[in-house]
Amino acid sequence: MAFNHITSSKRPDAAQRCPANHRLDGSGLPDLAKRLVIFTPAAAEISALLAKARMHIQGLTTDEIVHNAVRHNPDSFWAICSRHRFDLAAPSGDGFLAVLTLNHEGMVKLLDGSLDTRNPDHKYLARQSEKPAGIYVWAIYARGVVAAGIPLVFQKFSTPLLADCDIYAKAATEDGSRILGAVGFRKGAEYDNQVSSDLYMFARGSSDADGAFRGSDSGNQKTTVSVARTMEDLARVYSVRSAVYIGEQECPYDEEFDGNDFSASHLIGYLGKQPVGCLRIRYFAGFVKFERLAVLEKARLSGVASQIVDAAIALCKRKGYQRFYAHSQTRLVGFWERHGFFANNSSRHFQFSDMDYVEVFRTTEPDGTALAIDADPHILIRPEGFWHTAGILDHSAKRGARTSVVMA
Repeated sequence: MAFNHITSSKRPDAAQRCPANHRLDGSGLPDLAKRLVIFTPAAAEISALLAKARMHIQGLTTDEIVHNAVRHNPDSFWAICSRHRFDLAAPSGDGFLAVLTLNHEGMVKLLDGSLDTRNPDHKYLARQSEKPAGIYVWAIYARGVVAAGIPLVFQKFSTPLLADCDIYAKAATEDGSRILGAVGFRKGAEYDNQVSSDLYMFARGSSDADGAFRGSDSGNQKTTVSVARTMEDLARVYSVRSAVYIGEQECPYDEEFDGNDFSASHLIGYLGKQPVGCLRIRYFAGFVKFERLAVLEKARLSGVASQIVDAAIALCKRKGYQRFYAHSQTRLVGFWERHGFFANNSSRHFQFSDMDYVEVFRTTEPDGTALAIDADPHILIRPEGFWHTAGILDHSAKRGARTSVVMA
């Protein structure tokens, strides 16, 4: 049997505890994040989770095949854990969600039914640095309330590289069908003029022309995040920060605009076409610092703050950073904890601009696809965050070089 099972607890009412308002694009994700933790497990923990799953699912593929897929693309396997029992020093999962990030050839074979999902050939799989044509739900093992963590896992696929990829799944059990319906999948799938009645599909559509990537629905408006690249983008950032820090928190102008804006990267969060959030990123030797996270009051239930932080983490990991640092207002430490940050005994408490702050930290595993000095020169000159897509200078190379003119 293919490794495409989705399972929940065998209790009749368990699958119903993954309600329809926990859609993949729903706005209730911050509440879920208070109860559940999503993390990338090490190889030993992946094997332990597969062993748990085999007690309830027959015919799962081998540990070796799963480990090989994860080595090919580390975004293939995510563990889910109840927050009250999560131990950062020795993380252990209660369930998991595994995916295959398929390229065009892989999607064609998925739709026509010829893809061997039990032992997928890696030539059909996109690497972590490559944009997939679609995301296939390989397996979900989520019993009882842990099933509510499924939408949280899919929030991990809101990076610029993955945000507009449609998601596909096949339910092997009745519980699987109920869970897929509850989180917003529909029966019947399409790709490149192909149709499959056996697959489920969660359509996310194509990205916006300016490269913004999609987040969740907030009412009838989409939330998106993009990198600031123009003076107009910076004006959008300044408008949000002025409203939040100067308007709401009465921070003096000279303290808010501190001279660091032109030595940093900025992310902008949008609700529809309106800028509603932002974050500043500054780069240091060995670590990266997140600053000036701000969201307008009207958008604070939209989930855009989480999407901005997730996008910032993905951007910095691609640039090779493993250590993340931020100053959290003490009342907001819980928000940062939901994104893998923590305050420890050595965290310093301090004040500036009339607010109490504490240091928070996050450390991640090395990203095997991080940009390096020996990368293709054309990749390194592409716009920030869009290293996976050919840019205007890639296209300029087709013109060739001009003949040199030497003046006597």
